[in-house]
Amino acid sequence: MSKEEKMKEAEEDGNEAIAVKSKLIEGAGKALQDEGKAAAKSASKGIGDVIKGINSGVNESINQSDVIAEASFKANFEDCKAEKIYASSEDKEKKVTIYLIAKNDFKGDLILKAFNADKKEIGRSRLKVDIKKDDAKYVDFTFDERTHLLQTEYFSIK
Repeated sequence: MSKEEKMKEAEEDGNEAIAVKSKLIEGAGKALQDEGKAAAKSASKGIGDVIKGINSGVNESINQSDVIAEASFKANFEDCKAEKIYASSEDKEKKVTIYLIAKNDFKGDLILKAFNADKKEIGRSRLKVDIKKDDAKYVDFTFDERTHLLQTEYFSIK
């Protein structure tokens, strides 16, 4: 075999070896693209769910509070939760929204009291309510702007 033939054969062998390696690398790249997208999507969804959970928990802990219902309230209404609403400083008032579900006709006053972690009353609000049996509605209890609703651990209602 002549020198030229050996060089041509070596070139063909080299081209073939590189072509095989190139296809191997190309296949690996495509697999990484396909699987990488799926892995990244799955990881992103997991991270997104964690962030949503954190946001929801923070929002719930700041804006929502338990309501301890006294016997007179329980006789006429289902259990409820309170949502604190922080108005702008111009409004000079703070609100707590309660969703009432009536077990019986009710016409009268409801009193909502706010308590801090030391179980000390820090505010109260009175509201006239007129609701029929099996009806439901949101009602807003208005508190003085000086009431520290962020410090509220729970409410009582009667």
